[in-house]
Amino acid sequence: MANLNPFLYGKPVPPAQHIGRRIEIRTLFSRLANGESTAIVGEPHIGKSSLLRYLADEVARSEWLGKISEQQVCIEIDCQILSTTFTTNDFWQTILTVILETANDAIKKQCKIVTENNFGSFTLEALFKLLAKQERRVVLLIDEFDSLLNHPNFNHAEFFGALRSFATRTDGLAVITASRSSVTQMNRKSAELNPYGSPFFNNSIEVRLLPFAREDAQNLIETTLARNNGKIRFSSEDYDWLFSLAGKQPFLVQVAGASLYDAIANGDAGDKRYINATAIFHQRAAAHFADFWRSLTDDEKRALFLLALAEYRGYVDGRSFDMQQLGKLDRFAPELRHLRELGVVESDTAPNAVAWNDENWRVASAGVVTWLMENIVVGLRSTKDFDAVRGMEFLGPLTRDEIAKIKDIASKIPPDVIKTAVGFIKSLIKPS
Repeated sequence: MANLNPFLYGKPVPPAQHIGRRIEIRTLFSRLANGESTAIVGEPHIGKSSLLRYLADEVARSEWLGKISEQQVCIEIDCQILSTTFTTNDFWQTILTVILETANDAIKKQCKIVTENNFGSFTLEALFKLLAKQERRVVLLIDEFDSLLNHPNFNHAEFFGALRSFATRTDGLAVITASRSSVTQMNRKSAELNPYGSPFFNNSIEVRLLPFAREDAQNLIETTLARNNGKIRFSSEDYDWLFSLAGKQPFLVQVAGASLYDAIANGDAGDKRYINATAIFHQRAAAHFADFWRSLTDDEKRALFLLALAEYRGYVDGRSFDMQQLGKLDRFAPELRHLRELGVVESDTAPNAVAWNDENWRVASAGVVTWLMENIVVGLRSTKDFDAVRGMEFLGPLTRDEIAKIKDIASKIPPDVIKTAVGFIKSLIKPS
């Protein structure tokens, strides 16, 4: 058999290959055992869909829930594929169709009443109460929940109010959502739809997915390589390079692993394998970085960009960069803290760490830094005046003096960052 690349980064991970997240999984299954609803929250490609798929898996549910799993009817809905003509009636009909597959006569009768009454809230509530009476429960696993929140046919209080009511009042429904929006953000959205009632999502707790710990990230790589019978193995130097490039973000770890695997399979050795793997990595991860960048607020973009720019300039100059050179930027402290909570930036003592607000900081993934240098700095260098820079929306609120200093820093960044990226990545590796 040919030496095929075993790394998976284009779709959710199969449940049997799911790695890590034990604390989050225990929380989710514990709440499902109690009939409670939960919101899985995380940045793009952090593993939300993979986790939902694991929760839906019969083997996993049986291992965690035992006989309770036999009482549950799991229904998966991916809101990203819903057409603009999809209605609330279509939503409930989808659920009824699955319920009817294993329904007894009493439940079938109530499903018929629901349909005849055009999916009215009282008849749906009666259905979920009947399910609970028979010790059964529907578990809704809703992926890309943000899309449902903003769908034109669901953007009203009646639907989300009913969903919350059924989940809290009947014992026949539990809802697990996966989205980029936090529960706080979803409740803020619900306040726009229903300014006087209880927030629709205050019955859900938030389980936020963060980048892996080093142990889980390395386990992911090792188990993936083992599936290919050890045809290619990574050295300790390879692992250091990989985690400096990708951080511990699961998708980026898989992309970096796949890129390095292809370089080695192609016969590349020494630094050549890192040079080629870095180029492959950036080609494959470009869409992810663009999506991640769009998901940030303008304030978060400014903080991340300034940190990345300072970190790379420090590498070019051969010494750590002090943000005081840009002036007082204390106003970005909340964004830095939030980005640290997301695992995007780290407080670190690495050689290129940036002194900012009495701490040393670096971006968790060198790939993020080099993508920003390659895609944002180029545009910044090409602008001729202050107003043109302000047209780059996320930089708009900066002062003329701050932008002039930023452009001066950017002018020293090499024109082809990717070709020089390996040296930057290696500079982040701490001596063992």
